[in-house]
Amino acid sequence: MVTNNFILIGANSEFATTLAEALQKNKHNVYGVSRNTIPYLNKNDQIQLKDYIENSDDILKFIEKINNPYIIFFNGFLAENRPKYSPNYIEIEKTIKANYLIPFNLTNKIHKNMKVKKFIYISSMAAVKPRFKNYIYGQSKKSLEESIIKNKDLNYLILRFGQIKTKMSENHKQPPFTLSKEEASLKLMKSINKKGITYPTIQLLIMALFIKFIPKNFIDKLEEQL
Repeated sequence: MVTNNFILIGANSEFATTLAEALQKNKHNVYGVSRNTIPYLNKNDQIQLKDYIENSDDILKFIEKINNPYIIFFNGFLAENRPKYSPNYIEIEKTIKANYLIPFNLTNKIHKNMKVKKFIYISSMAAVKPRFKNYIYGQSKKSLEESIIKNKDLNYLILRFGQIKTKMSENHKQPPFTLSKEEASLKLMKSINKKGITYPTIQLLIMALFIKFIPKNFIDKLEEQL
């Protein structure tokens, strides 16, 4: 088996932590970027930053020492669960920054300055058609996808997951084809050689086609019943 280098942006997220364990079991090298200490990594294999955009030069210095890595963006934020909860201004700003501005800005800067084997983005079914329940989150994910696709010489993989069982999805209704962190990690690893936008399961692909061609108002009403 070939040993690859993986850099996890947002490495303390539950999904990232679970994936890192699976990668390490398969003898891959794992490195992390986070705001806090990453317990599962050695000191020299991680970097802590308060702001990923303001401290982007430090991230580049960290990454340039790692040969031809896969870079996976796990950083994200979800504060919408309408009609139960609508985000305030600070939460809206945080949603846009975490789900769009950080991965977009870091991708551009890294791609311009060094060689990367592939950029991988953890996206969402919410990007297929932003809707009432989590419109700002969905629009942020959709905007990121569209911006990445426009960069024609970028080697990328966008994985559109449904709900993954983490603290971020607590108190949300569980839609069909929800995955555990462990299941999602295995799906990601199996998809690593794919390109473009893809789905971890055929069921989610079928659901995406359904969402794409069904009117948004109908989807909003349907979600209210789930």
